[in-house]
Amino acid sequence: MAKYAMLIDLDRCLACQACVIACKTENNVPDSTPDTFKGRKANFRTRVVPLAHSGKYPNPAVQIFPVLCNQCENPPCVAACPTGATYQRDDGIVLVDWEKCMGCKYCMAVCPYGQRGFVQLDEARDYHNPEAIPPGNQQSRPPKGKVDKCTFCAHLVERGELPACVTACPADARVFGDATQVGGVIAGLLASRNSQVLRPDFGTQPRVFYLLKG
Repeated sequence: MAKYAMLIDLDRCLACQACVIACKTENNVPDSTPDTFKGRKANFRTRVVPLAHSGKYPNPAVQIFPVLCNQCENPPCVAACPTGATYQRDDGIVLVDWEKCMGCKYCMAVCPYGQRGFVQLDEARDYHNPEAIPPGNQQSRPPKGKVDKCTFCAHLVERGELPACVTACPADARVFGDATQVGGVIAGLLASRNSQVLRPDFGTQPRVFYLLKG
């Protein structure tokens, strides 16, 4: 059985936000506007954020860091969910069954990476993909009152396709595949490049790896 992982090459990321747009479009994630930001109602499954910056125009230096659900091998969100709505598939992908989710936010409280969001908006947008079918749920966008998160685009993976953020990246900064495949692209890059996961001390064993600069 495959165990999926994603590598993010920090040398290649342009902070262009193509991954964010592709994710929102493919997965029907609620849109983000100045009003939703102001009301703290914006939802993301993936983001590209500046961690630090220095210098001044015309030579600024900014550290860019893409973030998403780490699809942990040992996910605390699964253990915390009282209804079994958050679950882990045999291939390692962690999903939320919205029909079981009661919006208690326990999973949000225990996620050490802050990569879950509570859906507070009802309206869909024209750009949403009407064909996207979240695994285990109805064909729709994330429903109001439920917790949403990155799914590694499981509905695409099941068809042999790549997650939308990977396909959309113009710099090939994201690589997705089976981490257990001997001689595969994931194993090769991890062996040849310096990499890290976020907060290994938490013991969650993330399957999102960052290839370091240099």
